[in-house]
Amino acid sequence: MQGKLASKARIMVRMPHTGSLRQERELGAFVRYCVHRIERDFGELEGWSVRILFTLGLGYSSMVSVDEGTLRIDANGSGQDGALAVWDAMCRIEQKLRERRSFALGTVVEVAQTGD
Repeated sequence: MQGKLASKARIMVRMPHTGSLRQERELGAFVRYCVHRIERDFGELEGWSVRILFTLGLGYSSMVSVDEGTLRIDANGSGQDGALAVWDAMCRIEQKLRERRSFALGTVVEVAQTGD
């Protein structure tokens, strides 16, 4: 139980009150699922902040920040619902973490050039 409480304290989710309480709980659970999925590859990161906004006519947007040591990594996402907006931002965060890890390890990713 202690692990679950500590995990929730590391993951702060702020969202609009446009849906039902059940929808808010489900979206919060989805955010925690995304965090845990990313942390399987990178290990436990210090803290996560996820903010979800709804704009009438435009849909949902999300801002995700993660603290890794002294570095803060931010990404934005958008979608027709809250889950898609979160997924978009989480994919961007994951890519930034992979690039940072690759750079730290000195791994060079080569891109094949075609048409020469």
